[in-house]
Amino acid sequence: MIRTILLRIDPTALDASWQRVENGQLAGSFHKGRLVEAFRYCRGASVVVMVPAEEVFIAKIPLPGKNRKKLIKAVPYAVEDLIVDDIEALHFALSAVPEDGKFIVAAVETRLIGYWDNALKAAGIHAETMVPDVLALLDSTESWSILLEPNRALVRTPNGMFSSDIENLPLMLNNLHRQAKHKPEEVTVYDCSMASHMTTLKALCADIEFNLIDCADGVFGVFARHYDPRNSVNLLQGEFNRQQGIGVHIKPWIPAAALFAVWIGWQLVVNVSAMIDLGIRSEELTQQMQKVYGSAFQGAKKPPLGYERSSMESKINKLLEKQGQAKGGLQEMLVKTAPILKNVKGVIIDGLRFSNGKLDIDLTVKGSGDVEPLENTIKQKTGWQVKSNASTSKGVTKVRLNIKSSS
Repeated sequence: MIRTILLRIDPTALDASWQRVENGQLAGSFHKGRLVEAFRYCRGASVVVMVPAEEVFIAKIPLPGKNRKKLIKAVPYAVEDLIVDDIEALHFALSAVPEDGKFIVAAVETRLIGYWDNALKAAGIHAETMVPDVLALLDSTESWSILLEPNRALVRTPNGMFSSDIENLPLMLNNLHRQAKHKPEEVTVYDCSMASHMTTLKALCADIEFNLIDCADGVFGVFARHYDPRNSVNLLQGEFNRQQGIGVHIKPWIPAAALFAVWIGWQLVVNVSAMIDLGIRSEELTQQMQKVYGSAFQGAKKPPLGYERSSMESKINKLLEKQGQAKGGLQEMLVKTAPILKNVKGVIIDGLRFSNGKLDIDLTVKGSGDVEPLENTIKQKTGWQVKSNASTSKGVTKVRLNIKSSS
């Protein structure tokens, strides 16, 4: 199971606090220190970064349509009248799903979220989620949630989500309560302030019924119980989207990958061409083999295509068996003539025919220097009758030897 780390940073992103969460409960110890010190705890974990809500504009607004790309483009114009800052300098994010037809919209300075993003990367922390800390409180249509800290408060209601300093909190709560069409059944307060803020709050907000809950596990205990990504906004969208970030790293390799694909395609074409050439060459060799077979065994029935060699070997073996070792047999004539022909430079045997003690050999010889004495050499070494016919063209000599044994 992947560990989850809640990592809270301040606006400077220099200091941070963090704690591990499992199944909505705190696990391990609370840590506080420099952001770079959080790296070894965050390594290999699912990191949820929480940023100060006072740095983020948050509102619930109705947006028509279901095309998310079009919705995110429409957001700046939908909230333009609610924001003092220049919308061109802001980064906008949208909740995953609407609630009662309304989306949660968040806007933060592009410069600031870029600074936070770079600080996390510099510390070696990979985070896929970044949310305003107020959105880690309970989201409820019946009740309001208030988290009191030493110097600030986080408030989440169906009508608004914001942070406030402690001094102005009573005034803001009273105004919000008076303007609310539906008064909350209760206002839950998590007092993690370790101060007397609750006493002051009750005194200045007499019309509001508060339900005080002990903050024994600290701020992260509250966040761990109530944070729900479905009711929050991940600020890492658009240009800060982690999936897009991966694409940025891959993009420089696209040309190389394209060249590699072209090379693979070229190799495929070359190999296919080679296979076609081999097929053509194989067909030519088969035709030559058929020609040699027909020349060697005139009148014989042609064997099936591709069986010329085995058929030729079979016929020669039968001839050898028939002739046996008799003087003037094929075997004897081949044994005696083969060494002589072997010594002729560039000789190629084109065909053989044997019948009744007569052997015809068709030869091709490159160069004619050794052809002339060939007839006399066979006569001298075998005592057989030898006749030869030769013709030369372009340096290639075609020779037919007619050999008859003396028996």
